[in-house]
Amino acid sequence: MYAAPQSQTLDVENFRPLAQLIPAHWQSGDMQSPDGIHLHYTRTGAGEGKSAVVLLHGIQALGLMWLRVAQALEPNYDVIMPDCRAHGQSGGTERGFSARLLVNDMAALIAALELDRPLIVGHSMGAEIAGRLAALNTIPIRGVVLVDPALQSFTPMTDAGMATPPWLEAIMAIMRALKDLSHEERLREGLKLLPPGTTVTNESDYVSLIEGMAQFDQSAFQFVNNMSYLFKEPQTIKNIASPLLLMTARPTYPGANTGPGLAAFQKNWHHGQHIHFDNSGHFIPFEQYEAFMVALTRFFAEQN
Repeated sequence: MYAAPQSQTLDVENFRPLAQLIPAHWQSGDMQSPDGIHLHYTRTGAGEGKSAVVLLHGIQALGLMWLRVAQALEPNYDVIMPDCRAHGQSGGTERGFSARLLVNDMAALIAALELDRPLIVGHSMGAEIAGRLAALNTIPIRGVVLVDPALQSFTPMTDAGMATPPWLEAIMAIMRALKDLSHEERLREGLKLLPPGTTVTNESDYVSLIEGMAQFDQSAFQFVNNMSYLFKEPQTIKNIASPLLLMTARPTYPGANTGPGLAAFQKNWHHGQHIHFDNSGHFIPFEQYEAFMVALTRFFAEQN
């Protein structure tokens, strides 16, 4: 989640639109969720002998936040990048928005695409979905990677009828404005939405991040307070039978105590590993791309 807006120094003037960054041979697909919500996904293309990898984004992002990662994985993997409901080109929150619904959506996607023992990777909210998918044990999963999931409660969102905190309203106002801006204006204004200390210099990373914010359905905010956290669900963690890799970074907020949340994972997992990126903020795949890819592909190789 994002802190108060601040200006960032980043040369975005020549960054291209997201549509121009997507390889032409990649596939775009659509399906219906179990409760009738339109779900969109991008796929690098199935190939003989390629294992499937499902990459799940965080809140306010979209599937193509993984564009650079997917390009690196494509030679050896069939990579699928869904847009969760209320995000990207998928439908909104008219049927609700919860961890259970998001998990059901992704389970239905895996079934519809007939993915055989996929590897699941999730960032932030996507990590919450990935962990719960693995805990279902009704879908065979080769391994699961949780990239900086919540390790402490975070509930700044407003319930219906309550006043929105001023700092959050400022963020929401900027995000709403993005929808009506030109590409160049959107990229410049989006600099105000980067979390403090975030270093995002790659074109694909930044453009996909801002495009995700522009397409995000803000009605999802009203459901966030009621969404649970994996670190608070020891039985869910215990139910994850597949190998698990947990990646963590510096807390977004200075002084945050994430130790108990980390201990909850380590106490309850069966086949777990932990890697901490001390030199990274929340967006590990952006800020520490090379080190992230080394850790990710090593974990993938161990599951073959």
